[in-house]
Amino acid sequence: MATNPCRDVARISTKPKRPPTALTADELRRLHQWLSSDEQSVERDLPDLVLFLAATGLRIGEALAVQWADVGLDEGKVEVRGTVLRLRAGGLIIKPSPKSAAGRRILELPSWAVIMLRRRQPDDVSEDWRARQVFPAPVAGGIRDPSNTLKMMREAFKRAGFEGVTSHYFRKTVATLMDEAGLSARSAADQLGHAKPSLTAEIYMGRKKRATGAAEVLEDLFQL
Repeated sequence: MATNPCRDVARISTKPKRPPTALTADELRRLHQWLSSDEQSVERDLPDLVLFLAATGLRIGEALAVQWADVGLDEGKVEVRGTVLRLRAGGLIIKPSPKSAAGRRILELPSWAVIMLRRRQPDDVSEDWRARQVFPAPVAGGIRDPSNTLKMMREAFKRAGFEGVTSHYFRKTVATLMDEAGLSARSAADQLGHAKPSLTAEIYMGRKKRATGAAEVLEDLFQL
């Protein structure tokens, strides 16, 4: 052989896994209150996005892929059908399936999330409005870039005094609140879109069902 392939193999990490990190309900409220009063965060449409992540525990790509056709405000539900990806050639697309097979799910929403979504619903309900993103790009419209959005969130969270917080903290927060309320790891896995409850229990504290119990647990988190 001309070269030694072992030189290009990455070293196996022996670092211990970090324990699950979540925000408390009070921290989540304080963060959202700060974002709502920060002009730049409002311009970047971060307060409502954070509310939606806290209400669902969705991955950032899943949240940005949600269209109005996926939302049932009268039923208080949202269907997770895809995720936003950036292709090397072709730009941003919505992949018509989530990260895994277990990721395709229908979730109940707490009432405060329904109120927020009703406020966001377009006034001009033209023929194609249901195909629009619920959280489009702030300036240009259309599909919002997850990477750029995560950068905006990190910057805002740091200014708010929550340095190090990422979008995954909201997934862990939802799972933790469900666990503290006595709900099973299976229900939390159903909510987060995990095939194995063991993954949810180990890293974050779903199956295709709505009644995971998360909406009831999260009901009193915000008053809109």
